[in-house]
Amino acid sequence: MWIKGKLSKDGRFWMVEFPELDACTQGHNKAEAYEMAKDLLEGLAEAYGFDLDITVAPVENDIILAGSENKKDFVAFVLHRLRDAAGLTLEDVTQKLGAKSLNAYARYEQGRSEPTVSKIEELVSAITDAPFAFYYGGAAVMKTAELAHSR
Repeated sequence: MWIKGKLSKDGRFWMVEFPELDACTQGHNKAEAYEMAKDLLEGLAEAYGFDLDITVAPVENDIILAGSENKKDFVAFVLHRLRDAAGLTLEDVTQKLGAKSLNAYARYEQGRSEPTVSKIEELVSAITDAPFAFYYGGAAVMKTAELAHSR
């Protein structure tokens, strides 16, 4: 399970951004920027109560992927971070989903349930109108499953 980030040169530094997560960091070289991105995402995940081992992998030119083998907790962390970045409460997302109970959404964000690909699309669509994609497969495979938002 992976999310996409951007790598760019910013003066003397290499910048890594995960715009949808409202997260960025930098390093003196690409290798350091990747390591800083790993530290950034692991620190954010820890702040949300998740102990994740994040892998950051270059894919092509300015695209990198970050992910974890712990799919359930990684998705939970990303959902929580997306919701915070959008300034929404659990109640807001629950209402957008048309659910009657906060637990209907919260169980995914807390890592108590692992959503299917179609459920992830539904959950992300309730949080943001911006295009967002999770990528599926191992580091060598990188099969993509785009989550297009049509509203």
